[in-house]
Amino acid sequence: MAEGNELYEKRAAGAAAAMDRRSRRRLLAGAAGVLGLAAAEVVGTGAPARAADGNPVLQGIDNNGTTRRTTLFTTTGNEQAILADPNTSGRGSVGVYGIGQDSAVLGIGGIFGDGTGVTGVAGGAGAGVVGTGGGGSGSTKGGAGVSGTGGANGGPGVAGTGGSGNGPGVTGTADGSGIGVIGAGGTSGGYGVQGYARGGNGSGVVGSGAGSGAGVWGVTGETTGPAVRGTSGTTVGAGVLAEHTAGGTALQVAGKAAFSRSGLVTVPAGSATVTKTGVALTSASLVLVTLQQHAPGVYVLAAVPNVSGRSFTVYLSNTVTVATKIGWFIVN
Repeated sequence: MAEGNELYEKRAAGAAAAMDRRSRRRLLAGAAGVLGLAAAEVVGTGAPARAADGNPVLQGIDNNGTTRRTTLFTTTGNEQAILADPNTSGRGSVGVYGIGQDSAVLGIGGIFGDGTGVTGVAGGAGAGVVGTGGGGSGSTKGGAGVSGTGGANGGPGVAGTGGSGNGPGVTGTADGSGIGVIGAGGTSGGYGVQGYARGGNGSGVVGSGAGSGAGVWGVTGETTGPAVRGTSGTTVGAGVLAEHTAGGTALQVAGKAAFSRSGLVTVPAGSATVTKTGVALTSASLVLVTLQQHAPGVYVLAAVPNVSGRSFTVYLSNTVTVATKIGWFIVN
């Protein structure tokens, strides 16, 4: 009988131990479920994940904790993409840096950069940055391919440097009747578009027309300023040069023509001469004069320039009985 009681007690203890093990497993499984749910909630809120140097990048959430750049290379090395570089590559602080044989950075719908937001370096004959504007209708119609806003300290909105193989710094190509490049100047008198030639005999801005279109066209309608203005700060350079290399018309004016070195001077009654002062002259200057009213028996004998005196004197054939106007015009 004692043996039976001992056997019963052993079986009861084993059953209790088994029940205890099953309870602990249920408790652990429940805790794991709670932790998984909490982790899912953290992922759902977009909290940054600690992806330290050497760890994989996790999709769908922010990655935080790296101290070096993240770079992708093709096997040939001709295509590279560098992300979040705190100057470990020697290129400065860079958000996105792209290298490609055709396009370094290709943006469909535009590329936005704050500061030096986007830097593109092309390989071969490719473009550093390529942007394709929006199409369709509504708010997306006519969207810009690349839009740049200058910095508060005078930085340019878009800066382009041509490649070593005579590549352009900035190229804009429009569709249909669209505009290739639009530049809007600042509200305090900034330029819409400004071009610099850096050496040789380069030109700051060059425009080539097609068909009957103009190479460069300036339009003004809201101000009193000129549509096109050319200014030279040297003694030999021309403000505006009109040249036709095939023998055609170099300068065509449709409308009035105004010249600062022209005007009227009056010969007083009883005199046969008059001198105009305050006129800039050179040794090549030609002074052209003509009577502006009828004076019987009177005509112009000569118009003699005085370069050092910044003046010229008009001589008539006879004295005039009334004040007589003379028109003058200086060439060269």
